[in-house]
Amino acid sequence: MASAGECNAHGQVPDPRHKRRDRLERLACVCLVAAATIALQLLGTFQPLEHWLTASRAQLLDRAPTGQVAIVEIDARSLKEISTWPWSRRYHAQALERLYAAGAELVAFDVDFSSPSEAAGDRAFATALKGGPATILPIFQQRASDDPSQQSVVRSRPAAVFSSAWVGGVNIFPGPDGVVRDYPAATMIGGRIQPSLATLVAENDDFGDRAFEPDWAIDVGRIPRLSFVDVVKGRVPARAIAGKRIIVGATAIELGDRYTIPRFGTVPGVVIQALAAESLLQHRAITRTGALPTLFGVVLVALILGGIAHRRFARTFPLAAIAVLAVLGAAPIAAESRFPLALNSAAMLFCAIACIALRVIIEVRRRVRLSALLDGETGLPNRRALEQDLTGMGPQRVVAAAAIDRFEAIRDTVGSESLAEIVREAAARITTIVDRAVYRIAPDTLAWTESADRAERSSKAVADLFREPVQTGGGAVDIALSIGLNGSIGGATLPQPLIERAMAATTGARALGESFAWYEGSDPAARRQLSMMGELRRGLAGGDVVVLYQPQLDLRHGTISHAEALVRWRHPVDGLIGPDQFIPLAESTGVVRELTDFVLSRVAEDSVRLTRGGAPIRFAVNVSAADIGSPAFVDHVVEAIAASGADPRNLTLEITESAIINSPETAVGTLTALRDRGLQLSVDDYGTGQSTLSYVKRLPVHELKIDKCFVTSICDSESDLIMVRSTINLAHELGLRVVAEGVEDERTLQLLRSLGCDLAQGYVIGKPMSLDELCGLADATESGLRAVA
Repeated sequence: MASAGECNAHGQVPDPRHKRRDRLERLACVCLVAAATIALQLLGTFQPLEHWLTASRAQLLDRAPTGQVAIVEIDARSLKEISTWPWSRRYHAQALERLYAAGAELVAFDVDFSSPSEAAGDRAFATALKGGPATILPIFQQRASDDPSQQSVVRSRPAAVFSSAWVGGVNIFPGPDGVVRDYPAATMIGGRIQPSLATLVAENDDFGDRAFEPDWAIDVGRIPRLSFVDVVKGRVPARAIAGKRIIVGATAIELGDRYTIPRFGTVPGVVIQALAAESLLQHRAITRTGALPTLFGVVLVALILGGIAHRRFARTFPLAAIAVLAVLGAAPIAAESRFPLALNSAAMLFCAIACIALRVIIEVRRRVRLSALLDGETGLPNRRALEQDLTGMGPQRVVAAAAIDRFEAIRDTVGSESLAEIVREAAARITTIVDRAVYRIAPDTLAWTESADRAERSSKAVADLFREPVQTGGGAVDIALSIGLNGSIGGATLPQPLIERAMAATTGARALGESFAWYEGSDPAARRQLSMMGELRRGLAGGDVVVLYQPQLDLRHGTISHAEALVRWRHPVDGLIGPDQFIPLAESTGVVRELTDFVLSRVAEDSVRLTRGGAPIRFAVNVSAADIGSPAFVDHVVEAIAASGADPRNLTLEITESAIINSPETAVGTLTALRDRGLQLSVDDYGTGQSTLSYVKRLPVHELKIDKCFVTSICDSESDLIMVRSTINLAHELGLRVVAEGVEDERTLQLLRSLGCDLAQGYVIGKPMSLDELCGLADATESGLRAVA
């Protein structure tokens, strides 16, 4: 079972338990494949493949014969011209005399002379034998009958009249499949070891009475052949015979004596004799490596391919597999081309292919299992992986969960790609302290396991690591962790309660302002959140929730023409509660829709009040992703505006990029319906998400609001200045007005004015204020303009 401990792609340290399991898995793979291969080898299963490889190598290593051996063939033309068969042996006498007269070094007959024939012919042949150099005649043995029950053997040797000749064994023994693959250097006939005809022709007795494999790479088609009748009638020039070792034998089909051999198929027996003689002359009689080297090679191949660790599989295994296959393919060819040695490689090839297939199957299955144990965004092991690993751990393990503070704000600011970098970097830093796998068990939470005696010490060390910001492709980001601890020593031993209690403890650590906290039962902060939404509803009804306005300066005219509505909660007991504390909870519980209705109604009423007073200001209201995704949202907006009598053109709804990107079709439909009803629409926090102006131009919006993270540094950052300038220019070309938020000083304000920005918002203009304060600021600004005029 694959698990998170195997994952070290992002600085994770593999769990030793998983490393041991990997080794056992690979060992099992090695043993299985090697044992199966050895068993099949002993059963002879690979013989057909070995034979095919032998023939293929022979074809590839094609060799020329020496030319010292020539065949005088009793072919179809000879049978036709010398019409009567069997021939009188005077023809053999004539052939022998002409061959020696032409300078043949040696003559051997693969023709049966064991029985007397026509007397005059026998005498002529016997005389020819005595009159020339030593000649070789065949000796062989065969079964007396084809009846399997008959075991008697008939031995055939030259008739006594031909006793002056040497005798050489010509027995050829096909294998079980009818193919001749070995040639006996000598044969036991009549209780005596008789050298074979090829041994005598080649004058090479290196193999004694053992068999050898002829070199099938020698091209039998290039062994010189002379027709028997041409020799007898003197039609062969002496230079074609001089100095050659001649083997006379039948090649005509009607005479039989045909065998099947590797590479060349069916050939006459005399051709096999000539090929065996050529192999001995060239010292190319092949010896096979045998069983022990093959079995050793099988084990070595299995160890090489089975020994590569899972974590190095993608990088190392393909190269190792290609190298092993290349060696197994090339080594036998190279060895046989240089030495008369045939490497039995079929079993090793099978073992290599089986190992490769099995390892690939195991790796695919492992990765499929592993994908369920990894966080898709960061590649870190996930909660399921932690649950599995906890199952195999001892009872004294502590689960530590580290929640990233301000996670939602960071995500909205840096975007998903940089967020994944942040989480991975945080996990890598934690690993340097805990030296174990770090898991991502929730979008904002990392976890690891620790021994009870080290839990507090390592938690403090981890928290200290984040005094330095995390570097991402988009710049440095400051993050802090709230760490919760819980272990089986606290009572729970099942993985899920351990994890859940550690996660709950993170809230306690954050509430206490400590770097870590142990789980101590139900978390007070968690209970507080459960009751907070009820109190928020009562605050909406009782006036504890108020709307403040942050002014926006029209940079062209220098007037306060717009303002953003911001909600604040003045709790009767806890005091001022910031929106970052209650709005995310309101979004997760659905209370945000009630909150939006409240703010929208209050802003619409205030808009009517200012319009009647002759000083209209356009108000912007933030709406959440939950609002945009609600089918009833448009109707709620229309009802609130109608109830107040406000002009919808004086109201702007600000929508974040994430709300649009999460559900673009729904968002576009909702926005179009709102625009059709006269409302102004703005894309808030532009630049922090994933959209581009090419995407925004397809939205029915009027305004683009550049996020403060780009605006605050335009005086000092060239890249931010370029981004802001290009956004303003392109937005204007699309007919959109541009608001810059986060303007904190006069330099930035003037630079934005020079860039052509339409509106500016920030503390240099004004902090969030009441409606009366906003009106006073607007009047003061207008008066100042009149005084200047």
